[in-house]
Amino acid sequence: MRQDILGALESALVRGESLKRAMLSLYNAGYTKQDIEESAAFLQANPSSKPVVQKNEQVQNVSNYESPKTKIKLILLIVAVIILLGALVGIFLFKEELINFFNSFFN
Repeated sequence: MRQDILGALESALVRGESLKRAMLSLYNAGYTKQDIEESAAFLQANPSSKPVVQKNEQVQNVSNYESPKTKIKLILLIVAVIILLGALVGIFLFKEELINFFNSFFN
């Protein structure tokens, strides 16, 4: 368990953020899933006098978090790859026509 992660989770809870949101913020900041989940589990097992963790909130697995921005980026990346693959196939299929087309500019 890392003290810096534990402190960040406690601070977020004191500010009124949910544990899930605090964990996601730490994950997006580059901390490992294992470190975050260990600290969150410790925090719930040993509540301090500072934050009060809601009883009905359970430790979430960071791997299940996915932000909407991540989904949009993934969709755009997939579309770009499909377009590039289509262009590559088109170049191979119409190789002779493309050569003749570009040669017409230089003749």
